[in-house]
Amino acid sequence: MADKSSALQKTKRIPIESKIESAFCKAVTEAGGMALKFTSQTMNGIPDRLVLFRIGKCAFVELKAPGKQMRPLQRKRRHQLEALGFPVFCVDSFDQIQPVIEALRNWKTGQPFPKGVGAVIPEIEEMELPGESEPRTEEMGLPGEVESRKEEVMPL
Repeated sequence: MADKSSALQKTKRIPIESKIESAFCKAVTEAGGMALKFTSQTMNGIPDRLVLFRIGKCAFVELKAPGKQMRPLQRKRRHQLEALGFPVFCVDSFDQIQPVIEALRNWKTGQPFPKGVGAVIPEIEEMELPGESEPRTEEMGLPGEVESRKEEVMPL
């Protein structure tokens, strides 16, 4: 019986992702914004929440259980979204919620994205394949891959 109660205490001390997500959404609402659940039927790896504030401020936030990191596909989506001008944050603890909200509220569209807030997001590893002159990003595909796919499509 003692084993069950100690296991229960451990699970109570470690917040699960859904509790962090609920607290995040509540904090965004209290700050005057909206944290919309964001899902895509056609693209995997999209962050959990689309966060909106007045004057057109928009960011994406991935919520994780403590210590969990974004998967490689999620990191790829982060790079794609940031390339389009949207900040992407990762939150994996309650104490990261307010700093992320404040960073977004203070950020001005067109300025560099706030760095150093939220959970650390590992960069996508770059690798060089034999015979390649340029390193490629692991999840982005080989240089020229899109062009080669076009050649493989047969006309109707």
